[in-house]
Amino acid sequence: MATLTSVRTLPFLALLLLGCASTAPVRCPGPTSPGSKRVLSDELAATREHGLYEAIQVSRPAYLQPRDARRQAPALYVDGIAMAEFEAIRTIPLAEVIEVSFMSGTDATTRYGTGHAGGAILVWTRRGQISSRCGT
Repeated sequence: MATLTSVRTLPFLALLLLGCASTAPVRCPGPTSPGSKRVLSDELAATREHGLYEAIQVSRPAYLQPRDARRQAPALYVDGIAMAEFEAIRTIPLAEVIEVSFMSGTDATTRYGTGHAGGAILVWTRRGQISSRCGT
C-alpha cells in the first residue's frame, strides 16, 4: 500500500521540481491602467513632452515626490544599472523609453539594499535588455 501512495505522488513531485527549476520570467511590456505602477511608451508619448522627466511630471507626478522623512528622491535605474544622480532622468530622451515603473521604498530596499527609502524609478530603454528579449 505504501508503494501505491508513492506512485500517486510522483507526478506531483515532478511538477513541483520542474516549477522550481524554471528560469526568471521575461519582462515584456503589457497594458497598464492609469493607477498602475508601470507606464509604457505610448502613455508617455501622449504627454507630448520630449524628455522623460517632464513626461513623468505630467503622467505620474507622484513618482517624483520624496517619500521619506529626509525628503530623499527616488533612486534611478536605467536598464538595470543604478545611476549616481537622480538628475540623470532629465537627460533621457522620451523616444528611447519603453517602460517606466516605480518601486516603493520597502520594495526597492528589499531588492537593491539600503539607501532606497525614497523608492526607485526603473527605466527600460530601447537599448536595454527588455527590447532584445521582447522583440521590440
